[in-house]
This record gives sequence, structure tokens and C-alpha cells, in this order.
Amino acid sequence: MKELVQSTVVSGPGPKSEERVQRQTIARMFASDFLEFFSRVHPIVPALLYVPVVAFMTWTATTIVAPATVALGVAGGLFFWSTQEYLLHRFLFHFPRRGPASEWLYFYFHGIHHLFPDDKWRLVMVPPISIPLAIVFWFAFTALLPAGVAHAAFAGFTLGYLGYDYTHYATHHVAPPKHPLLKPIAAIMRTQRKRHLTHHFGDPDRGFGVSMGFWDHVFRTVNPKAP
Repeated sequence: MKELVQSTVVSGPGPKSEERVQRQTIARMFASDFLEFFSRVHPIVPALLYVPVVAFMTWTATTIVAPATVALGVAGGLFFWSTQEYLLHRFLFHFPRRGPASEWLYFYFHGIHHLFPDDKWRLVMVPPISIPLAIVFWFAFTALLPAGVAHAAFAGFTLGYLGYDYTHYATHHVAPPKHPLLKPIAAIMRTQRKRHLTHHFGDPDRGFGVSMGFWDHVFRTVNPKAP
């Protein structure tokens, strides 16, 4: 693993502390250029892959069930995603490491992001991981729910995933807007950023929620230094 580019981290107290200058790093994971290509992803890729999925699933749901049922299904899918965001981050991305083999697996699975948190090519989920996970959850939805409800719920679930991916990207690389009319959005972004960067640079065993901190409160993994 080779670090190719690095500059200084700049942060500190004061009214502009949220405008943290990010450390620009590009970390190489594999000696093979072929494998390395699949370990990186442009942030537009999840939208290109999954916005059509959300649109198609929502449309097909409307051809099977009533609009109110579609709305409830989408809301249920969003809620279900929020649980998976927390559980996946806490128990899969931060699984217990006991020995060199598990340390190696952790590094390639999630540890590299903690080592190089501002590598912009590894802030959204790569398709070789997101696509198999999406297929697994799709079959689970269709096995457990009626067709129309399953389509709507999967649309909401996928929409929640996109929200997670782009919230994660924003916490590392997007400054909160300064326009007065966008103050509510800026406040949400600052809260998300503080919670997630405290997870990175304070206590990686707390603050597993990225897009929201609700489940951290439920399972008592809130970092007292972050919302």
C-alpha cells in the first residue's frame, strides 16, 4: 500500500472551524492496476447506478398498489435503511480484530478509509460491494413483502443508501452553504460532519451513524463530544 499524495491537515477552533481544509490523499491498495481500478469510485457512480433503480421501483410500485401504500412502503424502506446504516457500520465495517488475518481483512474492507479519510475516491461504496448487497436486500424484500410493497420499500431503501453515500462524501469534502436561506441545511451538515469526524479522529468505537445519529442514541454509542 503506497500513499501517493499528501498535504497538511488544517483545523482549529473559531467561527470557521467547519471549513476544515481537507488532507488530500490518494492511497494505493493493490499492486495490480486491474484490482486497484475496482477499489476506487467516482462519487457520481452511485447516482448513475441507483437513481434509475429508485425511479423504476417507485413507478412499478404505483402500477401494483395505491399511491398511499407506495408512500408508506418508501418511508418504511428509508427507515429500514437507517437501521442497516448503523448496523453495517458498527458490526461489519468495525468487526472485532483478533490477529493478523482479521487486521488484514479490516484494512482492506474499511481500515484504509480510517487511515486515509480524505481520499475522495473511496468515500462512496464501490459497485463490487454495493451491487451484491443490493441484490441480497432485493431478494429479501421480495421474499418477505407483497410485490408492490416490496418495490416501494426497496425504492426507499435505495434512496436511503444514496443519502448515506452522499452525506459521507459531504462530511469529508463539501463545505456547508453560507447563504442565509440555507442555514437549516448548513446546520444539519455541520452536525453530521462533527459527528462523523469525531468518529474518525476521536473515538472510532462510537458515532456509527453517518446520515443521522438516532440509532447511536438508541444503542448508547453516542460520542459525548459530538451530537
